[in-house]
Amino acid sequence: MSPTKLSSDVQLKSKSRWSVRLGSLEWAKHTHERSAEDPLQLFGSARHGMQIGALAKLGDEFVLVVGDHVTALSHVDNKDLAAATAHAGSADRPIVFQPMPVRATTSVVVVIKRRRVPTPH
Repeated sequence: MSPTKLSSDVQLKSKSRWSVRLGSLEWAKHTHERSAEDPLQLFGSARHGMQIGALAKLGDEFVLVVGDHVTALSHVDNKDLAAATAHAGSADRPIVFQPMPVRATTSVVVVIKRRRVPTPH
């Protein structure tokens, strides 16, 4: 994939909280390029709350990579990420997957006015 191309937005299913960006520009933010013999296959970057890193596949399982540290993901996370990357196929440009936005409720603000007491000068 060319690092200069733009990303397009695609939504994951509503229950998924993963945010995925595919492409070499994305995984390069979290780890270095691997040799051809390395079993890691880098796809892009993934974020789930405070968990963020390069998205890679190690065998049949997705993992997050930060530097040389590899973190295994749960079975449910692997299913979500497999579904997300299946839509990418062999596209020419990087694809961005974003979870459905959560509707935020408006917060209630209470303003309490204070009495002003005059002071003698």
